[in-house]
Amino acid sequence: MKLKVLHIITDANIGGAGSHLLTFFPVADREAFSYEVALPTDSKLIPKLDVPYTELPHIAARSFSIKGLLALYRLIKQKSPDIVHTHASLAGRIAARMCGCKIVHTRHSVFEPSGRSFAFINQRLSDAIIAVSPAAKENLVQMGIKPESISVIFNGVKPVRRYSEQEKNAIRAKYGIKPDAFVVSQLARLVDIKGHDYTLDAAKKWPNITVLIAGDGPHEEHLRRRVKEEAISNVIFLGFIEKVADIHNISDLQINTSYGTEATSYSLLDGMSLGIPAVVSDFGGNPYVITHGKNGLIFPEKDSNALAEAVLQIKNNSDLYQKLSEGAVEEFESRFLIEDMARHMENLYKNLRDH
Repeated sequence: MKLKVLHIITDANIGGAGSHLLTFFPVADREAFSYEVALPTDSKLIPKLDVPYTELPHIAARSFSIKGLLALYRLIKQKSPDIVHTHASLAGRIAARMCGCKIVHTRHSVFEPSGRSFAFINQRLSDAIIAVSPAAKENLVQMGIKPESISVIFNGVKPVRRYSEQEKNAIRAKYGIKPDAFVVSQLARLVDIKGHDYTLDAAKKWPNITVLIAGDGPHEEHLRRRVKEEAISNVIFLGFIEKVADIHNISDLQINTSYGTEATSYSLLDGMSLGIPAVVSDFGGNPYVITHGKNGLIFPEKDSNALAEAVLQIKNNSDLYQKLSEGAVEEFESRFLIEDMARHMENLYKNLRDH
């Protein structure tokens, strides 16, 4: 008999948790497991899911609400899953415990440590905890979670398709990028903790580099105003990009300037699969994805001068670029394949069932 797993996600947009599910389900073992998803009404995940799902009110962007708890309790009672796997939903874990289900909780981000009540609640409401990076595990342990209850399972992705030169040139032309331009890209939500202000500061020192900023969010107006007022002419805002493979295929280098919440960036993994080196801040999970001198360079968070220098170091040294590019593919294939992530997760489910 198949093991029934219900995933609960509260994101209405597609963030790290949503990307996690969208990469996992296509390679999941459908012979041994039956998967369903509970998610907010009108979630952007819905058109992309290839498993049964239920839209619920009162859970969007909320870890807990009484109405959300009641809706999830009714759903879990109806579905009778063996395992409930939550992504941030405290209400989902409480409802699952009330229904007698085994509970898995995944920690997708790194946050400032909170009070010990957090540890007590999460320890009691989880039979297993997954951290997507050693940084996320360290963060949980700082909050009082027992380290032996946490399994580190890195995110994985399917390798990005490598485009032909004709396809790449067409995309560059679409965005007004010269065929021989050196392109640096940053793919992230436009929120302050992603550090785009440091990207703009560094971009002023890159007159011969085209900087692509892909994504949307509440910080967008501020960033666009800065570019206009400071006449930063080499930055192109792309907005929300549905087909991120287009941007990866025309990028020579990726940057990640986060100074908050970053655990394991899907964008970095996508780029690595194509051999794109990265320059990243030393915050959170970035140093567990990018090894300094092997598949990219690491700079101190919030240091735009160090960011600028690291990018120029790679751009101006073809031997270094080639070394980092080869290292990116090697690291990806050895550590971040989606099939490896899926098998680790499903082995965890089986262990819960058997104990």
